[in-house]
Amino acid sequence: MALQPHVRIMSRPRAHPDSEQDVAHIARRYGLLPLLCAGLLCTQAQAACLITLGYHDEPIPPHIERAVPSAEPQGSAIQLVTQAARELGCLIVWQRLPNLRVLHAAIHEQSDGALFYSWTKARSLQLIYPQQGGRLDASRRLATLNYVLYRRQGSDVDWDGKTLTPHACVVGFNEGWSIGSYLDERGIPHSGANDSEHNLKRLEKGRICAYATLEESGDAAIAHFPGRFEKLPISLLRKDYFLVFNPFYYRQHSQQVEQLWNKIGRLREQAQARPGIESK
Repeated sequence: MALQPHVRIMSRPRAHPDSEQDVAHIARRYGLLPLLCAGLLCTQAQAACLITLGYHDEPIPPHIERAVPSAEPQGSAIQLVTQAARELGCLIVWQRLPNLRVLHAAIHEQSDGALFYSWTKARSLQLIYPQQGGRLDASRRLATLNYVLYRRQGSDVDWDGKTLTPHACVVGFNEGWSIGSYLDERGIPHSGANDSEHNLKRLEKGRICAYATLEESGDAAIAHFPGRFEKLPISLLRKDYFLVFNPFYYRQHSQQVEQLWNKIGRLREQAQARPGIESK
């Protein structure tokens, strides 16, 4: 099935621009200049690089906000990466894709990288994360988030931080999200669905007993159904989220990627240091 990105994708093989004139030529050829320069003080030849990044269409406010397909990508994580790239003289081409296709596009070099993914062993074999001394570098993360459980209002499903009751409870999750591996490792019965909408429908009908998702995403989803669902108070786990790249792009542009990760880390720390912004 052909990809349906937020903006037109440039298929492989493709050469990455080596000059400002190359950037302008590529952007003009694919009709990207109006999109890339919207809201930016840029000319056709002011970018040193052009990076294609995918992001999924499941909202995780405020990091990834829901937006109509024709609208500009929105959310604090989008803004953070865009600003970091801009300060390095780069422009980002954003692709809005279903969750499973974001990683597929990055792994198969149909995009340079992907936004907002936690570390898993399987992903680390196919994608490049920021590292320091051979270890995952959390200082260059985008954010740190909690996975939590949601149940029907008044349900007896409970989680004490170690054990889920009743033991036969089947937990729903978003297919492709790392929480599936966590549930599997702990022997908790689980069943995936496309997104929060499908999982809440299954929860309401009793096909699953609980729904495991990121707290920001789950809170936004159940807000549309007041009085029907509730969040359990103890989180499942806490994870860091990153901008990741495919190995091909990283090998060709490792210095640029490392600089971008460094800039992301510094900008995130600066934002968290501002009054009224809670450090995660």
